[in-house]
Amino acid sequence: MSEPVINLAQRAFTFSRKGLTAIGTWIKIDGRWRPCMAIIRTGDELNPACRPCIVAADNAWIWDENIGDPRRTAHVVVDFLKALRMDMNRPQDHIDLVLFVQDHLGDLLGVPPRPPQKGEVVAELTMTETDTGRVREVEVRDDV
Repeated sequence: MSEPVINLAQRAFTFSRKGLTAIGTWIKIDGRWRPCMAIIRTGDELNPACRPCIVAADNAWIWDENIGDPRRTAHVVVDFLKALRMDMNRPQDHIDLVLFVQDHLGDLLGVPPRPPQKGEVVAELTMTETDTGRVREVEVRDDV
């Protein structure tokens, strides 16, 4: 069974406002866990229709009101509004979503590295026996 790329139960923070919830968590990108903020409708976590909208720390800058990219943000907002089942024809929904993300960018940038999970590989060792030259590779797992 493959490991999920995101787990909303693992949280660095949770904030809710105006029907939206921001969850600070981690997403697996290219085999590495990276901080992200998942935006969902408040109370929607167990709903099969829930589609978390992800703001990865690596591209959070596009949302910044000073250095951001309003054009890219506008495209992302439309996709987010669809996924969150919000009214795309209501300008206030666009504004509320952008302000919600912007208000929590600092929280996102403060998310620490993902803590090791029980049974997760935390190191790989390669041992070479000096007498025989035999090479042995071992994974070290966190079982705490």
